[in-house]
Amino acid sequence: MAKVTLVDVSKVYKGNVRAVSDFNLEIEDGEFIIFVGPSGCGKSTTLRMIAGLEEITSGKIYIGDKLVNNIEPRDRDIAMVFQNYALYPHMSVFDNLGYSLKCHHEKKEVIKEKVNSVAKLLNIEELLERKPKELSGGQRQRVALGRCLIRNPKAFLFDEPLSNLDAKLRVQMRSEISKLHKQVAGTFIYVTHDQTEAMTMGDRIVVMKDGFVQQIDTPVNLYEHPVNVFVATFLGSPQMNIFKVTLKGDKLILDENTSLTLSEKTKNKMMEGYDEQNLILGIRPSDFDIASEEDYDFYVEKIDLIEKLGNETLLYLSLPGREENTIVSLKMDMGDDLKGPIYLKVNKDKIHLFNEEEVSILKINDYNYIPVSLKLEENDLHIDKKYVIKDFLNKSLTDEFTSEEGKVRVPSAAFKLERENEDDFEVEVEIRAKDVRSKSNVYFARMKKDQIRITFMCEKDKHFKVGEKVKLYASLTALSVCDKDENVIMVNDEINKPIIDVEAKKIGQEFYVVHEDKTFVKAHKYLLVEKLYDLNAKMLLVSRDQKNEYLTLRIDRNDDFFNGMLLYTKVKKIKKEKNK
Repeated sequence: MAKVTLVDVSKVYKGNVRAVSDFNLEIEDGEFIIFVGPSGCGKSTTLRMIAGLEEITSGKIYIGDKLVNNIEPRDRDIAMVFQNYALYPHMSVFDNLGYSLKCHHEKKEVIKEKVNSVAKLLNIEELLERKPKELSGGQRQRVALGRCLIRNPKAFLFDEPLSNLDAKLRVQMRSEISKLHKQVAGTFIYVTHDQTEAMTMGDRIVVMKDGFVQQIDTPVNLYEHPVNVFVATFLGSPQMNIFKVTLKGDKLILDENTSLTLSEKTKNKMMEGYDEQNLILGIRPSDFDIASEEDYDFYVEKIDLIEKLGNETLLYLSLPGREENTIVSLKMDMGDDLKGPIYLKVNKDKIHLFNEEEVSILKINDYNYIPVSLKLEENDLHIDKKYVIKDFLNKSLTDEFTSEEGKVRVPSAAFKLERENEDDFEVEVEIRAKDVRSKSNVYFARMKKDQIRITFMCEKDKHFKVGEKVKLYASLTALSVCDKDENVIMVNDEINKPIIDVEAKKIGQEFYVVHEDKTFVKAHKYLLVEKLYDLNAKMLLVSRDQKNEYLTLRIDRNDDFFNGMLLYTKVKKIKKEKNK
């Protein structure tokens, strides 16, 4: 078995139609990873690129330590289970299982031994003499699994293998594939559109939409801490209830008569700058409960519908802030009879809040912005008179540097609890709230000065109390330098100079850059984007032309751009002013 790594992988079809954009993932040896998302999101395309059945536009794919971009599918040492089983109809089960071994000229005794061993593992020993047409759907799927197992490949790829089975058989096969993973300890990469399969089978889940990865995490973390509305509503059954609210102080206003008061934990987790703003509130059906007349959040006169499912009872209600019915899940006995009016209370520590762009304002910071003083001495930048960025001018993205006040941008994942190098950047924070995740603890903190929100992760055996002061450290190589408006002015990479400012235009599905210098267009017919840098208000595109010459372009922020995209160059027509 082997580790599988995807680095900046993109797939673009003719006409700049993108199927997959900037896919980055490390799949550990023996891990069960699941790609999930709606039809057309790019999950099967990604799987086929790993298998070599689809050519990648840009990026790198490694199986083990071997780069496989240009290696034929048969030489990648992977096994794939397809949706339609792909069994040879004229062969018996025994011959289907042993076919790959026969192609590799294994001895008959070895083939027989391995086929019998796999058949025993999958409990299909009595089916070895039958033809595929004599098997049920579940039996055919077991044979397809066995044909992969017999080869002992580096990775197993599954492309919606259970979609052709009925509901009962899908449940049975889900558990059998999960047990099989534990038995063979293989690297499993599994594609499905069924969120129940994803939540019950995977060690980690990759949620995709429109070719982009939305979130990668364990099933529990995705369910409890979604980073946007799409992930929040895609995972979980019944679906999360979404409300339109306005934040005023510590209250979420649903209408003139109804509001929810934020819990202390939720207030301490929130990003700044959203007071008096319209927000999106998410409440899972299971986070409601029956309340008393003295202490409640919602008063409901009428229950529109009751569904008794045995393990839970679903109520369909009309609540403010939402046009469609709100679903409430309660643990009740089947014989219990519930009629309106009723009082409901919400577990406010478990609510979800999103901004108008549908991004969570309770999520971990992608980057932490920390105010610093900046001073340039010769070619080096001094930060707070303590830290020195060597060779600053060669890394700077600006032609002139005049700022004395700025910020450093530190990824949350870059913070450590102990100093690793003498010149590590240091910041002291006060703990305000804590989330327990599957594999780590997440802390929401504030810098005493300016009360800036800082987030960081640490091992689960490290515990801090609310109010405790903690020192965090980050390597200088993890920092980006920003001006006081948080625009990035230096990244820790060698950037090709000069940096050319261009306009970015779009015609249909084709993107092109506009430049007033005609020599620019003469030299370059099209450019391939190889690297993107997030500068907040701007983006930096490192691109390469047909002559393999690099060009660095700075454009206004546009999330439509991605690695592997082809940009075409055009001259901007400048109207000459008439002489008066």
